[in-house]
Amino acid sequence: MLGIAELEERNPQQKQNGQTLPKLGMGHRLALMRGAIDPLYFHTKTRPMLYDLCRNDPETVHELMLDNLKRHGRAIRVLSAPFFRPPENLMINFMGRRLAPFGTAAGLDKNADAVEALSSIFPIQENGTFIIPPRDGNPKVRVAAYQEELDLFNAQGFPSKGVTYGANNILQYRSRGGDGILWANICGLPLSENNAVGVAMEEMKNLMLILNNYVDGFVWNPFSPNTAALKLLREPKVFYETSKLMAEMAPGKLRLVKIGPYEADDTIRALSLVEAFMVGRGHGVVTTNTKLVAKEDLPDSIKASWGYQSAGRSGSFLKTYRLRSVSDIRESFPGSVIVATGGIFTPDDAYFSFRAGANVLEGYTPYTYFGVGLLRKIMDGVSKRLEAEHITLEQLQKEVADEAKSRSGR
Repeated sequence: MLGIAELEERNPQQKQNGQTLPKLGMGHRLALMRGAIDPLYFHTKTRPMLYDLCRNDPETVHELMLDNLKRHGRAIRVLSAPFFRPPENLMINFMGRRLAPFGTAAGLDKNADAVEALSSIFPIQENGTFIIPPRDGNPKVRVAAYQEELDLFNAQGFPSKGVTYGANNILQYRSRGGDGILWANICGLPLSENNAVGVAMEEMKNLMLILNNYVDGFVWNPFSPNTAALKLLREPKVFYETSKLMAEMAPGKLRLVKIGPYEADDTIRALSLVEAFMVGRGHGVVTTNTKLVAKEDLPDSIKASWGYQSAGRSGSFLKTYRLRSVSDIRESFPGSVIVATGGIFTPDDAYFSFRAGANVLEGYTPYTYFGVGLLRKIMDGVSKRLEAEHITLEQLQKEVADEAKSRSGR
C-alpha cells in the first residue's frame, strides 16, 4: 500500500518531467504508511504534510506519490493485497475475471508509471490519456485544489511522456507477470482546427497499434475540456467513425468512449453521441469527465492567481452529472458497459451509482483527498448496505439491467 516500502533509510531526490521532487523524510514516510490504510488520517495529516513539502502545488504532490509507488511497486504489490481484498458480495464476473468492479480513472497514472503498485489495490486501471509525442502541456501552475468542496481545477493541456514511454511501462509490468486489467485512455490530439478529424483518426490508429498487445481495452477521450480543437470531434459522425476504427484495430478488446458532463436540457444531444458510438460497434461509456468552467466562475481563493481563462473542474461537483448520465445511458442502452466516475467519495456515492446502472466505478480526485485507503472504506460500506438488503452486487446489477431492458423493450 502507499508508503509501506518507504521505510528505507535512503530516499534520494527524484526528477519528474525535469523537475527535482522533494525528499521524503522519515516523518513523511510514516505518515504515508498510516495514511494508506486510514483515509481520515490521510486527509487531515498526510495530505497537509505533503502539501507543505511541495509548496502547496497539487501536481508536485501527485508526482511525488507516483514516483514513490513506482520505485516500490513490487513490495507494495505483495504487502497491500491482503488489506484491499474485497468482500465476497462485491465480486462479479467481468471481462472473464471474478473481481470487485473498482478502478482508477484516467489521469491518476497518466504514463502508467505505477501500474504494478496500483494493481494490488485496484482490479482495473485506466491509464493515460496517452498521446503520440511527449508533451509538456500548459505552463505551471495549472492545477489547484479547492478543499472546501473537495474539488480540483486543472488546465494541464495533455501533459504526457508519450505513448512509447507508457507502453514500455506496461510491457515491463506484463513481463513480470502482471495480469491486472489495464485500459488505455487514448486520444488523437489535433492542435488546430485544420484537418482536426483526419489528424485525430490517424493518431488513434498509431496509438492502438502501439498499445494493443499490452492492454485489455481502450477508452477514447474526446472530452478533455482544455483542448479547443477536440470540440470538432464531438459530432455523431465522428463518434461513429472512431468507433468503427477502434473495432477494426482492436476487435478483441473492450472499447469505450469517455463522455463529458451535460445539463438536463442537453440530454438528447449527449445520447446521440453515445448512440453513434454504439452503432459503430462500441461497447459502452466512461462517464463523466471534468467540466469546463470559466475563470470568472472559479472560487475567489483560486481565481486571483489562476493564469488561464478556464479550467476543468472535477471532484464532488460532478456527483449530479454522474448519476444523471449513468441513469440516462442505462435506460437508453440497456446492454452497454457503463463505467461511472466523478465525485465518488462515499459508500453511498458508490451504491447509488450501481443502483443507477454502473458496471464499474473509477476514481481519481477522491483518492487525492483521502488516499487509496478510501477504497477499503467504500467497499466495506457498499458491502454492508447490500447485506442489509440480502442481495449481492452481481444480483443488484442484473436486477437493474433486466429492469432497463424491460422498459426499453430491447
